Amino acid sequence: MGWFFSKPSDNELGEYLPEGESILQEGSEYLEASSKPEAKEKCDEIAAEYGAVESSVEPAENDGGWMCNFKFWG
Repeated sequence: MGWFFSKPSDNELGEYLPEGESILQEGSEYLEASSKPEAKEKCDEIAAEYGAVESSVEPAENDGGWMCNFKFWG
């Protein structure tokens, strides 16, 4: 006798859609770091708090800080 499982549908991020009425949301937080690798590390920590499926950093305008952008199911 075999086991039969239905494969969850994939979305554009390669993750399966969580149960319920979840919507992919975007968030961002300002952070200070001396380099892009340091900013990415801090951003990954922030994103993990939200259970994010994707995160990225980009320079903030005018002040030398960084913007941490992330996507999460909410």
